[in-house]
Amino acid sequence: MLMPKIIEHMKKTGEWGNFFSQACNPFSYNESVAQLHYPKTKDEALAKGFTWRDETQSKSYRGPIYNIPDQISQVDQEITKQILICEVTGKPYKIIPQELKFYQQFQLPIPRRCPDQRRIDRLEKRQPRTLFDRNCAECQNPIQTTYAPDRPEKVLCEPCYLKEVY
Repeated sequence: MLMPKIIEHMKKTGEWGNFFSQACNPFSYNESVAQLHYPKTKDEALAKGFTWRDETQSKSYRGPIYNIPDQISQVDQEITKQILICEVTGKPYKIIPQELKFYQQFQLPIPRRCPDQRRIDRLEKRQPRTLFDRNCAECQNPIQTTYAPDRPEKVLCEPCYLKEVY
């Protein structure tokens, strides 16, 4: 059997029992969600053994500029054949027919930002991932929670919560 040989080799190299090496990861650090939650510079990521992909997509699209209509009722299927330019990053992006159908169905305007920028915009609206020191509203034991001390919600420690629920 090949498996015992592989395990023996992995134990010798120190790989056995560890999570996959970053070398197996098909995505670079700056292409992953990790970059959004735990931002690192290129040098920091490389120092920790991650890969980094530099921008290869050209922002210098030289084709015709398509002016996006303000009203969805003024948009036709032709937009799905056009290359649009992000108003923030300058990256080219496209609208696919299914996306256009969705925007038309719900009377939404065509986005003027590329999908990557829209994702970044959405993430910036989320609550920060911060833990605050508070006291349980019932027993006054110290706890950590994502609810800031000035928020009005009643926050309980786990034992008090379980008493409340069960």
